[in-house]
Amino acid sequence: MTDYMTENNTTSRDPSPVGLCADCLYAQQIESVRGSMFYLCERSASDQRFQKYPSLPVVQCSGHQAKNLA
Repeated sequence: MTDYMTENNTTSRDPSPVGLCADCLYAQQIESVRGSMFYLCERSASDQRFQKYPSLPVVQCSGHQAKNLA
């Protein structure tokens, strides 16, 4: 179990199959040589609470920060 999915985390719900990673500032979309798509959590490089490639959809995450915030 990982710490990034707890009750006190961001509670926004994204209906996409990716979840919160779809619009997260710290998520990077990666395509494998076979054409599979993954989302890399860049917060994982500096904080072990975050999985490098979280299981999707992510519906709660304490590290989520929307890209469109000013």
